[in-house]
Amino acid sequence: PFHLSAPPQMLRRALGRALSAVGWRQGIALADPLNALRLGGLVSLKDSSWLPQCRAMSSGWSQGMYAERHNPDPTHGRARWHKLDVSKRMEQDKPILGALNPKEYDEKHGRWWFTRKEEERPKLYTTIGRHARSKKLKRTIVRFAYKSKNLRALVRDPYRKRWPKNDQVGARFFAEFCLKDFEKRTMLETAHTLPLYGVACKFWRGKDAETPDTRGQFFVASSSEYRVRPIRGQLRGTQYHNGRPMRDGIAAVAKSLGSWRYEFPAGGHPSVYRPAFPRMLSAEQDAAEGEAE
Repeated sequence: PFHLSAPPQMLRRALGRALSAVGWRQGIALADPLNALRLGGLVSLKDSSWLPQCRAMSSGWSQGMYAERHNPDPTHGRARWHKLDVSKRMEQDKPILGALNPKEYDEKHGRWWFTRKEEERPKLYTTIGRHARSKKLKRTIVRFAYKSKNLRALVRDPYRKRWPKNDQVGARFFAEFCLKDFEKRTMLETAHTLPLYGVACKFWRGKDAETPDTRGQFFVASSSEYRVRPIRGQLRGTQYHNGRPMRDGIAAVAKSLGSWRYEFPAGGHPSVYRPAFPRMLSAEQDAAEGEAE
């Protein structure tokens, strides 16, 4: 017989020999391992006082796990226990794969959606300015391999290629990125609408389009170079903290985020730093239609 001082490995081996001796492998299910040790002759009744009282297995297969006394459950609680397997996260609605904007906005600018398994999704076009890889090069290299870098880039890319209809080609189509909302317009897109592409202008982030600079944290651009206007390029200058210059010749922090305010340099020539152009007539018509609805 084994005692409490016996090593755990010896106890596990003894339990395995006992279970095979009484016919565990032949299909005899024993819910109480203490009875298995006793039937195997490894533990006597007198020496079993040190063993803890084993409860029924928590898997739900034991007799009477959730069953009432006069109304036994034929599944022994397995069906009721399986309800705990579904987490609340799985019950929530999953976001649409690759949906960065509403369907109406995307199709208005030439990014089309399709239906897959009764669910509408946007077509994951490649990014603007880069060629699409041919699927005939090698079939093992696929774009839509889940949890891959290629798919993550396609899903998160806000500059997908656009295929507009003939009646959608116009000034609004080409000015889509510069006419975005204040919360979504990046620093490069904001600077593209300014004279000299934002050179010598002061930039800072705010909660709305009227937020003033109160903390002294701003960026003054000294050079502007665009590779693909107005979405890709470099805007370098001086970063200020508490109104004092901290570093020169760097890019701005959070340049790819939105909510960028700007201010023309003091004493700028009026022929260069002119006021902004008036709003487009089509934009006013759309605003009036939105208020009417």
